[in-house]
Amino acid sequence: MTIFQWIDQILIHKKSWNSFTELDQKTFSSFIINRWLSMDEEFIEVVNYFQKYAIGTLEPREVYKWYSDFLPKGKRYNKYIKSKKDTKYDPELLNIMCIHFECSKLQAKELLQLISRENLKEVLVMYGTDNKKIRKFIK
Repeated sequence: MTIFQWIDQILIHKKSWNSFTELDQKTFSSFIINRWLSMDEEFIEVVNYFQKYAIGTLEPREVYKWYSDFLPKGKRYNKYIKSKKDTKYDPELLNIMCIHFECSKLQAKELLQLISRENLKEVLVMYGTDNKKIRKFIK
């Protein structure tokens, strides 16, 4: 069974765990179920509270039973929330930012998202970066 079929079983059909084949039962993942159910704003607090018991402590059968008994019956649409893509920065630009602000590369990436183009240009000029590279970095 797919994750979507398991979510439908938990929220709509609510069949008994024993009605699934052994192969289907092996496809149940408490972690993925928690992740998908947490995408629903109404379930996020319940899932957050329950996940400390669901992963590692309880059997998949118990997790399925608890969610299917506790959560209301009905079809729901939960948009999957993707993580933000990591912006790629030129290593030379990151090194200049690290030196100027005396910080790590991770902090330099965060600063590059916040700094204005004018301030970035000033910093690059201070470190003797040529105009061609400055235009490339400021894009």
